[in-house]
Amino acid sequence: MQIELEIYGALHACCHPGFEVGQQVQWEIARLRHPDGTVVYELNDHDTLSESGVPVAAVHGTVKEIHYIDRRYEPAIGDPVQLLPTGEPARITSTTSVPAGTDFDHDLIHVTLKLQDPGQLPDICDWDPQLECPAEPGVREFAALAQFESSPAADQLRELAADVAQRYGHVAEVRIDAAGWGSLLPRARGAAAVHWRLDFTDIPAQLLLRIAGVEWTFLLDEPSIMQLGQIVEAVAAGCLRDEQRATGASLLLEMSIDLADGTTLTQRDAIQGAAARDSFSVVGPVGERLARSGTFTPWV
Repeated sequence: MQIELEIYGALHACCHPGFEVGQQVQWEIARLRHPDGTVVYELNDHDTLSESGVPVAAVHGTVKEIHYIDRRYEPAIGDPVQLLPTGEPARITSTTSVPAGTDFDHDLIHVTLKLQDPGQLPDICDWDPQLECPAEPGVREFAALAQFESSPAADQLRELAADVAQRYGHVAEVRIDAAGWGSLLPRARGAAAVHWRLDFTDIPAQLLLRIAGVEWTFLLDEPSIMQLGQIVEAVAAGCLRDEQRATGASLLLEMSIDLADGTTLTQRDAIQGAAARDSFSVVGPVGERLARSGTFTPWV
């Protein structure tokens, strides 16, 4: 008997040993039946399934075929930190061996495994990914859309989205979704991007703004949406500064936005202890802020 087994790249990347076609292995697996009736076999890597109460069993078998499956991703609208599948067909690559997990960089490993004894298989477990993972894109988008439509700010935010699309579509990639989230990605080198998303988990709801990797938080109300339009205008004009200076045992990062009405918005973040070390490394948005200069290019 042969089964098709799925191994998630993110779990394999930690410390899973390598393997190859023709190798005899002993793996702990689970059988999961999805709501549509499809049964899949998954490796119980790091006990992720058994700790959720899913029946698992150790099986002996020979690796017959191996394929890498890689999806294409793009930053989520309004939240560039999160990557979502684009919906394009996955790239499938055949291989004869899989290296050990360190620095592994594939989404999924699909293994054809010939079992020595089919009687070793675990019981089938009914599994609903949406219940286990409420952040699945489809579920999240449906909930976000319902919350946005019931929000008193929906019409005003839609008007703002239409306005910025018309004004800046020729100098930036404008991505707006039906749930009120937006991303403005300027084409000019050295220009700052603007992203916004809505957060209904707090009361009152919040408008979360990300400019060049820096987070800003506003209430989701009429004055804030009007100010969002002014902020986009200021960023598009290059009226934005991001400066850094050492203050004792910390490094102060300060972003300022000069609005057209003369108001200056300022956001300050401190990295404690950075200036007291001989060397340090910071990755992610903060690392990008440390590496760039203090001024930004206008979108035009």
